[in-house]
Amino acid sequence: MKKIIVCGFVLVLAAAVIFGGCSRKPKYTVPEYQLAAGEETTSAPGIIINKGKREVFMFAVVNGKYFTQPTRHGVVFADGSNGDKSVLIGLGDEKVFYAAMVAVGFGPSNKLTIDDMSKGVSVEGEPLDVFVAWDGKEVPFANVIRASQERPMDIRFGGNLENAKEYNTGCILCLDSCAVGITSNAAYETGASETINFYGKKDVLPADGTMVRVIFRARAFS
Repeated sequence: MKKIIVCGFVLVLAAAVIFGGCSRKPKYTVPEYQLAAGEETTSAPGIIINKGKREVFMFAVVNGKYFTQPTRHGVVFADGSNGDKSVLIGLGDEKVFYAAMVAVGFGPSNKLTIDDMSKGVSVEGEPLDVFVAWDGKEVPFANVIRASQERPMDIRFGGNLENAKEYNTGCILCLDSCAVGITSNAAYETGASETINFYGKKDVLPADGTMVRVIFRARAFS
């Protein structure tokens, strides 16, 4: 009888390990990076700042799932509750990202509220130019996303630090206006993603699992 109990325990334990492991999010490693002139590290290894250029960038991994499935999440920290729901999986904490944006001189609005999420409100905050970089080239973020209803992308530094701390979603860049994401797209009001679908562009982005950098800069007005 003891042998049966032990064997049964081992089988249950093995099943717990196997199925528990399957439910865990994959772990990503920040690549080695040689800082360029003017660049500084932050408390998150995957986030680099350049105060002179007013620039923040984050390492991220392409999530090919959203080439064909819709999502409202552009970039989300891998360890956030929405970490596997974005076109690009960020390798830096969203709270550190907020601090990095402030450190280089960007101004958040912190005006959008959770109640606004059902009211069709557009996010405010300092306008940003965002790029995705790999293989020596930079591509505007607008060019790596497609939507069922196209509008010119308008990324803003919404801020939302307190909501980010409360909800811990990991949201760094949302594709419609959001009261939790640190940055989001003012071109689409809150709730827009209920009727509009967003996808990553397979013909523009590199393959699933490719390491890229997401670069945030002050808007260059022409």
